[in-house]
Amino acid sequence: MSVPLSALALLLAGAAAAPAFADCKGLKVDNAWIPEAPPVASVLAGFASLVNDGDQPLHIDAVDGADFGSVELHQMSMEGGMMQMRPLQGLDLPAHGNVALAEGGKHLMLMNPKHPFKAGDASVVLFHCGKQATAARFTVKAAQP
Repeated sequence: MSVPLSALALLLAGAAAAPAFADCKGLKVDNAWIPEAPPVASVLAGFASLVNDGDQPLHIDAVDGADFGSVELHQMSMEGGMMQMRPLQGLDLPAHGNVALAEGGKHLMLMNPKHPFKAGDASVVLFHCGKQATAARFTVKAAQP
């Protein structure tokens, strides 16, 4: 099959314009924590600071952890005077940038814990960037009065 030279040039130009995402190289997860919840809670939240120390942008396309049925990235936002929560399909981190997973914004939803968690417990969560993953230890912190 023959491809016209102009079509090939457009294809190559498009590929050059597309952002190149690195695998998880350079991803650091700092201050990772889970607020303590009642032992019967079916969903927990996870917060952390995600830092990209690399020279290339990163794309986190999945998150999971062995202690949970599933882990999802979510975004809280105000819409029409009401707080809304929506799942995110992924998360981009610019080169040498960071993204906060924090209360009231982007965060992890840790669904269906496989056992109760109390203050001082910890769980490992994996952040996947393509075929690579970065592990982070999330520590459960006591609820503040």
